[in-house]
Amino acid sequence: MTNTAVRKLLDDCLAELESISALLIGIGDGAKPTPYIKKYAVIRASGSIETAFKQIIADKIDQDSHIQVKNFIKRKIRDSSCNPNLGMIENMLSEFDDRWRAKFDELMALDDKPRLRGALTSLVKARNDFAHGGNPDMGIEDTIIFFKDGFRVLEILDSVVHHDFEVD
Repeated sequence: MTNTAVRKLLDDCLAELESISALLIGIGDGAKPTPYIKKYAVIRASGSIETAFKQIIADKIDQDSHIQVKNFIKRKIRDSSCNPNLGMIENMLSEFDDRWRAKFDELMALDDKPRLRGALTSLVKARNDFAHGGNPDMGIEDTIIFFKDGFRVLEILDSVVHHDFEVD
């Protein structure tokens, strides 16, 4: 991954999720804090993916930009709140460069786009269920798997915005 700050953010999140997994094994599913710790893990995973995807795009656009563009990117991307689902990522790419979007689609298709889409959708759905008063019960194992799939999407995104690709 070219964006080392994003790589660190994602590596730190994964390490924390793995620590949470070890903690939950130790305290067991019946312990009172277990449901809250699982919900925290979902929020941490989806929040890290959201921050990372926005940072990958914003950092690239900010490069060598005038202060006015940097201010616009800060308000419209960095400081915005959005669900880190595949549709949001695709739409944001299209806003900046249709070639980025085309290459992203191509690389996602070469990977396992349905699985990657489903992973992001599951994390976002669980986060939103909890945020809106619901009671999602996503296991830590699933949270880690979905986070790793989200990490893969971000690796693809990073490769797209940091390279000049020719679109056929």
